[in-house]
Amino acid sequence: MLTRIKSAIFSEETIEFHEGLNVVLGDNNGSNSIGKSTLLMILDFIFGGNTYTSHNSDVKTNLGHHNFGITFKFNNKEYHFVRGTERPEIVYRSNKEYESLQEISINDYTKELKLHYGLESDQLTFRSAVSTFSRVWGKENYNVKKPLHSFPQEKFIQTVTNLIKLFNKYDVIELHDKELKKLEEQKKVLNSAGKHKLIPKITKREFTKNEKEIESLLKEIERLGKNVYSPSGDIKEIVSDEMINLRKEKKKLIDEREYYLSRLNRTTRTIKRTANAEFESLLEFFPNVNLEKLQNIESFHQGITSILSEELENAKKELVNKIDDLDKEMNKIITKQEQLLKPDEELNVFIDSLIELSSKLKNLQSENQYYTKLSGIKGNIETKKGELEELKEKIVKEINKAINTKLKGINDLIHEDKRTAPELNLTYSKYEYEFFDNTGTGKAYTNLLIFDLVMLLLTKLPFIMHDSFLFKNIEKEAVEQIIKLYNSMSKQVFIAIDIIDMYNKTTQKTLLEKKVIQLSKDKLLTTLDWRDSSKEKTE
Repeated sequence: MLTRIKSAIFSEETIEFHEGLNVVLGDNNGSNSIGKSTLLMILDFIFGGNTYTSHNSDVKTNLGHHNFGITFKFNNKEYHFVRGTERPEIVYRSNKEYESLQEISINDYTKELKLHYGLESDQLTFRSAVSTFSRVWGKENYNVKKPLHSFPQEKFIQTVTNLIKLFNKYDVIELHDKELKKLEEQKKVLNSAGKHKLIPKITKREFTKNEKEIESLLKEIERLGKNVYSPSGDIKEIVSDEMINLRKEKKKLIDEREYYLSRLNRTTRTIKRTANAEFESLLEFFPNVNLEKLQNIESFHQGITSILSEELENAKKELVNKIDDLDKEMNKIITKQEQLLKPDEELNVFIDSLIELSSKLKNLQSENQYYTKLSGIKGNIETKKGELEELKEKIVKEINKAINTKLKGINDLIHEDKRTAPELNLTYSKYEYEFFDNTGTGKAYTNLLIFDLVMLLLTKLPFIMHDSFLFKNIEKEAVEQIIKLYNSMSKQVFIAIDIIDMYNKTTQKTLLEKKVIQLSKDKLLTTLDWRDSSKEKTE
């Protein structure tokens, strides 16, 4: 828990805190601008918030950048830190005199607080847990109809998700969600591979057509397998995977050899083509042609041809060598085929037919295999989605029931006349906080404070924080009961309140005993009073 904060800007340099209720007490005149809300905002800053540096910028403007020494106590051990306004993204570990020792990020600082306070969910950040329930003027999280919103624009689904995490029920949802994402990624990969023709992709209609053709091919292969060449009827004796692969490789080599042979023929023709032109024959048709000029041009062409001929001869040699290599590769394959079956000429025809059918069968089976796999993944995705929705619904119902039960219990404690309790209607993506027979401002704020008390009791939420404006319109008797409930808590409750002489003696005694500082128009939170500075400048 938080036990101390210290700053040079405080009129009382050090403020001590204790277990349970901690009261920032104002005067009985309800004086404003004395530092009640500012101190609560500083506490929010101490717990990792950032609103203090923006909303309370007047403090920095008038007092300059300033630091806060912070002390927490967990399991009877003290932890000291320093955080300041100049570099709010940094926190320093310190000694008890608040001398900076080690720089850490604000994220690491709040992670450490989360660990010490025992917030269990791996998915929940410390700020997501506490920010909503630190209701201080300027944070804009006090809409009585939206008690789960940390700020007005926050999405409903995020607020509900944070609530589930606070109840430590989200990790099981996260596990199911990861499984679903893994399936969707597999689907995406298969679809992408099919789109780029890396794997065969077919439709349901093509799958059905393939099934029929596969059945027909199997029957034909079985028939051929009972041929005299395979007395046992075992087709694998003749058509093995190795034989099919050898045939495919051989066909590939034949195609490649034909390509290089075609190039060789073109190269040979080019080399043999004569470069001499019978220009004299042109005189028969064009008696005025400049024969000497044509012969000079031809002499130039012959020079080029001489150079190209050497290149063409080299290319011819390379192509001949390539074709020889391919012939050798084919001979190796033929040898392997002979070693497998030692076929004669008649058997060759039989094997070629059998291999052709087997190769086609394999392709069709491969197409259907990928279709079945993709269909299975799609089916698993739908199943997993259904399971996830059922799980979410179950968890949300459990949380909703627990909250509403506790809302009624606390509402009955606060209102002796047993007024109708507020009710939370929760779904996974949205919520409504409903009031019934009394929709006045006072009852609305009472219901907001009741909600926070419920959260403090039902979850690992480490503290709540309520500013003085929340109490202004609440009935006196209701405030007295709320203070009584605050005082019964072992977790820390930070409140700012004033004009306490309106409450009964017991409540006044509690507030005085639990105060951490008392402020008035003559005793401000800070060392400098700038309330009338604008007035002085105009006078």
